[in-house]
Amino acid sequence: MKLDDLNLFRLIVENGSYTLASKKTGIPVATLTRRIQALEEDIKIKLLHRDARKLSLTEAGQSFYDRCSPLLEQLVEATENLSESCQGTSGTLRLAAPSNIAMKLLQPMLSAFLVAYPDIKIDLSLYSDTSPTHLDDKHAFIKIGPQRDSSMIARKLHTVRDILVASSTYLSTIAPLKGAGDLEKHHLLKGWPLKRWRLSNNRGQDICVSQPGRFEASELRMVRAAAKDGLGIALIPDILVQKDIDEGELIQILPNWTTEPRDIFLMYHDKTHHPAKLRAFIDFSLSYFHSENTEK
Repeated sequence: MKLDDLNLFRLIVENGSYTLASKKTGIPVATLTRRIQALEEDIKIKLLHRDARKLSLTEAGQSFYDRCSPLLEQLVEATENLSESCQGTSGTLRLAAPSNIAMKLLQPMLSAFLVAYPDIKIDLSLYSDTSPTHLDDKHAFIKIGPQRDSSMIARKLHTVRDILVASSTYLSTIAPLKGAGDLEKHHLLKGWPLKRWRLSNNRGQDICVSQPGRFEASELRMVRAAAKDGLGIALIPDILVQKDIDEGELIQILPNWTTEPRDIFLMYHDKTHHPAKLRAFIDFSLSYFHSENTEK
């Protein structure tokens, strides 16, 4: 039984298919299949059910995975730590972040980090789910909103507030909005995770705008584009549209009506020792956003 085959088995399970594991490792699907078959022959246990539509664990395979996976992760981490202790701050950082904010908020920071640490590489995965899975192989990830996982360390990076915007083209065709109650009379543009609008103002009033949008999308970047095209009113995080507002492509409307601020956190596992590359990333990220917020 080869240790590499055990790790490949773990990666296949965590990625959910041979195809995705192949993309992750660069190993052809046929080779992965052959290696897992060899592992099953060595231990004399069938680990995986295979059919044309999906891949699933056998009962024995699930038990085997539950026992082996933590040990393999510890071994990989120990190898990385030993390598870094000899080579300094280098290697690949595996990160994940929400697709909606990655370009506007994170990319400038990631670019600056790579310039500061030329021997570190970044493998960034984007997700669009409220509760993303398959994050166990990541060194760190970004999440928005309250954090309830006590097994993780959460460090606040930034705060966003969702604001109402529309283009001058759309606003020129309608009567001025007097309050949030007027929104139901207009074309609304909605995207995940802001499909149900909960707005409040500085007088302590609240309103929920739950009517379907004329245009809905799974990503707010598409909603932002629709708003710029004059299709209606959108609720979008301020960080995604501030430049559009500054350049006059979008206009903030009903500025007293916004959502509650949402904090953005850097999440990583609660361990006594972290790889040097992760420690460098944590310190750089906190310093970068602290400086940015101070300047504002």
